[in-house]
Amino acid sequence: MNPFDFQKLWQPFREDSKTFQEVFSHHDDSARLIKETEVLAYLIRSYAVYSMTCGALGHPGGSFSEAELLAVMYNYILRYDANDPQWPQRDVFYLSKCHACPGLYSALALVGYLPIEDLTRYGAWDSHLESHPDSNTTPGIEISGGSLGQIPGVAVGRALGIRKHGPDEADRMVYVLIGDGECNEGAVWEAFMAAGHYKLDNLMFIIDYNKVQAKGFVQSDMSIEPLAEKLAAFNLKPWEVANGHNVHEIIDLFNTLHTQRRGKPNAVILNTIKGKDIGICQYNPNWHTSAPRNKQAAQDWLMELWQRTGRRLGIPQDFAKALGDAITIVPPLHDNPDRIVEKQA
Repeated sequence: MNPFDFQKLWQPFREDSKTFQEVFSHHDDSARLIKETEVLAYLIRSYAVYSMTCGALGHPGGSFSEAELLAVMYNYILRYDANDPQWPQRDVFYLSKCHACPGLYSALALVGYLPIEDLTRYGAWDSHLESHPDSNTTPGIEISGGSLGQIPGVAVGRALGIRKHGPDEADRMVYVLIGDGECNEGAVWEAFMAAGHYKLDNLMFIIDYNKVQAKGFVQSDMSIEPLAEKLAAFNLKPWEVANGHNVHEIIDLFNTLHTQRRGKPNAVILNTIKGKDIGICQYNPNWHTSAPRNKQAAQDWLMELWQRTGRRLGIPQDFAKALGDAITIVPPLHDNPDRIVEKQA
């Protein structure tokens, strides 16, 4: 089968992504929403494996922990127009833990911002899919990112600006996904403090609490507990998702949050697993920054994703095999253009 013909495996839940309408568990289409969102999360992980292996770099741990959240956002919550990324009435989504962009790039490709085949050139020279997002080259990216801790403050400014546009913009929301290790940055807490001070209830912070950061475990490297109490002390309203890979639980919470415009920013603690669904990666700091080192390793990962999730969702095994077979590790188009100059006398 053609591994890039994903439309045979998944279709967007909404006919029009510019609209939002609550779907509750007692509604007839609730089961379809949950199933299609789970399929989207599976595809996000699978195509992330593909792109990271082609690029010979990437961050699988954080890309896999965010997959269900991204699936819920793009399949159900966010209002956007992939054909018009600058649609003025869109909701705003920021990925603050920018290194986890392989997951976001997969989501953007699946919902139509860019061709799925473009994932082949993730991180390659002259690619519009850089190893950290570039808003000048990648449609659907709201701001370029690199250094951790910077984007929450940008999100505060964006939410404040939207509010100052007046009541015609009052329904727009700003969402920012933050890493738990990123919460070691003081700038993140400055953003929390400012958001609470300005009572930005059109802003939602989402913390991907996967318990692992670049060099170790959050609780030992620099604990952020008691997290909910700290968020509340900064005048945010904390919420917690016990299982951040349960799309039903995430959807239920977001349905509730649509009624919580009460003069406080919301902060969601999303309990997740770093490297979710790849055994060697789960809770393993060694896979914070690495990619499958060869085609066979990637094929093994894709098959494990299928065994754990794809089989249950009715995805043909041929999809995982064909996507692995399609992997081509892309070399640079040219040599490093930077000339090394020895400055020491």
